[in-house]
Amino acid sequence: MFPRVILKGTMIKKSQQKKRTSPSNYKERFFVLDTQDLKYSERRPGKKPMLKGCIELSRIKCVEIVLSDAPIPCNYKYPFQVFHDNYYLYIFAPDNDCRQRWVRALKEGNLFLH
Repeated sequence: MFPRVILKGTMIKKSQQKKRTSPSNYKERFFVLDTQDLKYSERRPGKKPMLKGCIELSRIKCVEIVLSDAPIPCNYKYPFQVFHDNYYLYIFAPDNDCRQRWVRALKEGNLFLH
């Protein structure tokens, strides 16, 4: 059975800083949520998108909206976090409606979050 796409769109991803020496940065990524995975790719003009990350929905432990008074150093000002495999993936949506759709879809798509 092929996975069915639930949501897709461009958002900003904060680096996960899995290595202590890696700098914190914010990159535009094209996200696709299907019935099995959350994937994100780098779009490259004139080239095929390059897959940068893939998280199986079964590995996601928590999805939450992030509320913070700290300034957000990117144009998309509506953050949420995805906790998986002892890492936090911070994603910034362009507006609150978009953020709500993604958080709801991720929670509905993952049985561990009910």
